Amino acid sequence: MHVSVIGSVTVSSATAAVSGAGLGGRRARVVLVALALARGDVTPDRLASVVWGDELPPTWQVALRGVILGIRRSCAYVAEDGERLIETASAGYRLARDVEVDFYRAQRDVGRAAELVAADRPQAALDLVTSLTTLSGAAILPDEDAAWLEPYRQKIEGTARQASDLTVEAAMRLGQHHLAVETARGAVAAWPLHEGSHRNLMTALTRSGDRAGAVAAYGYCRSVLADQLGVDPSAETVAVYLDVIRDQAGSTYARVPHSASSFVGRQAELAALTEAVAGSGLITVVGRGGVGKSRLVAQVALSPGDFTGAPLWVSLTAVPDEALVASTVALELGVHVGAADAAVAVAGYLGPLGPLLLVLDGCEAVTDGVASLVNTLHTHAPSLTVVVTSRWPLSIDGEHVLTVQPMTPVVGVDDLRLNSQVRLLTDRVREAGGELSVDATNAQDVAALCRRCDGLPLALELVAAQLTAMPPGDLLDHLQERGPSVGDTLRSVTRSTYELLDDDEQTVFRRAAVLEGPVSLALLREVTSDERIAAVRVVRVLRELTARGLMSVDRTGARWRYRQDDDLHQFAAQLLRDAGEEPAAYGRLADAVRSRLPDDARAAPGAFRDEITDVLASVRSLLGAALAGRADLDRCQELAFRLHRYFATTNVDEGRFWLSRLLQRGSSGPWAPYATYASGYLGYWSGDTDAAMRDLEEAVGRLASADDAYRARALIFLAGLLDDVDRGPEAVETVRAAIEAAAPHDADLQVSVAMGLGSVLAERTDPSAAGYAKDAIDLCRARASVEQLAMAMPTAAMICWQVGALDQAREYIAEALPMHSGTQRISRVVLLSAAAGVALADGDLDAACEYGSTADREATALGVERETPLIRAVLARALLARGDLAAAAGRCAAALETALGMSVAFPAAVGLETAALILDTAGASDVRAISDILGAATVIRIRGDRPAPSTLGVEIDALRSRYSGPSSPLGTAAAGRLALGLLAVIEG
Repeated sequence: MHVSVIGSVTVSSATAAVSGAGLGGRRARVVLVALALARGDVTPDRLASVVWGDELPPTWQVALRGVILGIRRSCAYVAEDGERLIETASAGYRLARDVEVDFYRAQRDVGRAAELVAADRPQAALDLVTSLTTLSGAAILPDEDAAWLEPYRQKIEGTARQASDLTVEAAMRLGQHHLAVETARGAVAAWPLHEGSHRNLMTALTRSGDRAGAVAAYGYCRSVLADQLGVDPSAETVAVYLDVIRDQAGSTYARVPHSASSFVGRQAELAALTEAVAGSGLITVVGRGGVGKSRLVAQVALSPGDFTGAPLWVSLTAVPDEALVASTVALELGVHVGAADAAVAVAGYLGPLGPLLLVLDGCEAVTDGVASLVNTLHTHAPSLTVVVTSRWPLSIDGEHVLTVQPMTPVVGVDDLRLNSQVRLLTDRVREAGGELSVDATNAQDVAALCRRCDGLPLALELVAAQLTAMPPGDLLDHLQERGPSVGDTLRSVTRSTYELLDDDEQTVFRRAAVLEGPVSLALLREVTSDERIAAVRVVRVLRELTARGLMSVDRTGARWRYRQDDDLHQFAAQLLRDAGEEPAAYGRLADAVRSRLPDDARAAPGAFRDEITDVLASVRSLLGAALAGRADLDRCQELAFRLHRYFATTNVDEGRFWLSRLLQRGSSGPWAPYATYASGYLGYWSGDTDAAMRDLEEAVGRLASADDAYRARALIFLAGLLDDVDRGPEAVETVRAAIEAAAPHDADLQVSVAMGLGSVLAERTDPSAAGYAKDAIDLCRARASVEQLAMAMPTAAMICWQVGALDQAREYIAEALPMHSGTQRISRVVLLSAAAGVALADGDLDAACEYGSTADREATALGVERETPLIRAVLARALLARGDLAAAAGRCAAALETALGMSVAFPAAVGLETAALILDTAGASDVRAISDILGAATVIRIRGDRPAPSTLGVEIDALRSRYSGPSSPLGTAAAGRLALGLLAVIEG
């Protein structure tokens, strides 16, 4: 039986329930709750006191026995198989020991959920605690005002808070940001003085991309604590807040650019754009350079709207190639891509967040890439509103085009001060600390200046900056001395402004052209200063450039960010080339990027990832310049090589993009062999076997004469690829060559190559593989780094699972899970895959499903294609064992589709075998088809000498004996198509 004390007091079983008045009234409910909460014997005196208080009636003993008897009678029909609800004990009464109480079950569930979160099983934790976040102490006998209830009410409040904390953590790990934010908001409303709830809300908002909301959440926390308790937030809460604002500063693209200046005019355009963004779809804001497209969109984006989160802003002005559009957006939004389809990854991230506004700014150079991304977004995230700024439309279906024209022209001098161009001039002069009074003495000159600017706000901004230092007439003379404004109005005004700068100011303006996007003062100093211009001088130069409108500065966040408007940027770049300074400027940028990277290119990118992401637009500018012959190719090949681990955790496709093009440009330099290795490394993880083998074989050959650790690394990855293409003996010999090459080097490398031999042997279920894994881990513990141990242990667990050394695998998994908690990297995918396999072997199907689902999701996000067929096959078998036939068919089909798209055959074997198992379980009538599918899998296994992992092979061996009749000699592709067709029927 079960007793509920939270809410309506109820006694229930599988077949019946009784609650409320059916229990016998107020006294019965109080006695039942007291017994349920006591968890042991309760004396009659104690029960009487909770029912009648201090004034006991003379016949209370009789009355109490009557209450107990009444409860027993009213609940008698609920009991099953002679169960009892209340027992008489020597000391009084107690609830029967096998009766479950919701109060204590909630506490057990929260404890179990905490264990599941620690074990990296967030979905199982959510299943336990999501419903517990709304528990309330006030719901325990709400009509009773008794001191004895208070400790229990406080305990259930604590349980609810723990459930809320765990729900937020689990939801964030699963990427369910909406649930995390909603739960955290509920916790703050329920317990406004509990700082942990405020911290959870700030973290959840930050993870969801709403950093402005996170800052506001901190402000609310601070005000509540000050008003209610007269204290400031704790150091722990302040630390979370500081992380938020650091995130804000580092995530310039994801937030709407802030302008401290006033917004003038454009009322009709504001109204039209505001109306357009009210619904989902695509709005493209078009207009000539300098007309104010971005400023108009920013003004609308910053206005309140019916969106679930803060608007997202991504600048694409620095993207050098159509192929990088989607991956750039993914990176700026914090979406892991790996080698997956970046557009689908972005859509998958944004879709569940509900109505959102996404701005893609400066798209004219990559319109095809933007159009492709937008089509994918609207397929997978239909509630998303996308606003694009460009000089011309995307020309795709469903596009709403809004054209921004120059500001209202100045016709005469009557009512000149009412013209929006003039108001913009006067506002900007005043904001810069000057004063522009338009009167009869200067009206003609002001009108002429406006006409000279052709209604372009950017040109007017540049003119306004000069009006702080000279009157309209003198400025007009200065402009007219340079001839009439013919053709490019903006460039003419920009050049006249540039010519007013001194030499240092002109130099810094030109040199900043090699930088892209909003950049920090530190990077600007590194790139624009040298023996001629001291770094300390750059600050004063920037002040002059911003005052003259030639650069803008965003003063929000922990660090100021500087930027040249796109049109000014192009002008500066031309000046830099004309002055012959471009190679030197790119050289300083290369030095700046190199200074942010560790000397050891193997280092995990966690330590420098944020720094590189912060300057990635400028890195792209540098690499693109090398392709165009404007920057040193050798330096850029070195940087691309040193960035290969960064690209492995952010965007494998982008890394391969740059490395392949830099190597095509030239492959004879000193860093080309290392860049070739890096290209092979990324190709290995993306599943492009042919290209990866070519690159790694070339790297091994070119590094043969050097005592270089990267030759050993290239050999170990090459061995894995040789194994993939069923050249097992060559793979073993290559691993042995790697071990020999690694001998003179550090323990970290020796561990890697030793583990590689274990991996090759494990593919053949050779039991000795577990010994090699153990030796590698022992060496790692004794001599290698903690980071190397964290990377090696997942592989050791996978090896041990494959060969059936399950106790050893469990040990490695238990130790490694905390090391990888909260990370997203390739080694974690391997760890979760092994954990799923071991859980399946142990019969823990819930754990197998959760570990398998997480591994599948993260492998897809990272682009680790070579791992996904096995992951999905294990997950399919766990789902099948749990009785979910349709879901098992779906995951098996996904495994096969991925495997069939790879350039090697062996990953398809486990998918075909799993398909046969599912078809057999489903009672498929086509026996010949199952036999054919198994036959194709057998051919793959024999050809590559690759038995199935020992824990997966038992069922398949039994299946083969049942379908041992003649089969057609189907190839892998034909068998895969046959299996997919049959699985589709089961999946429905």
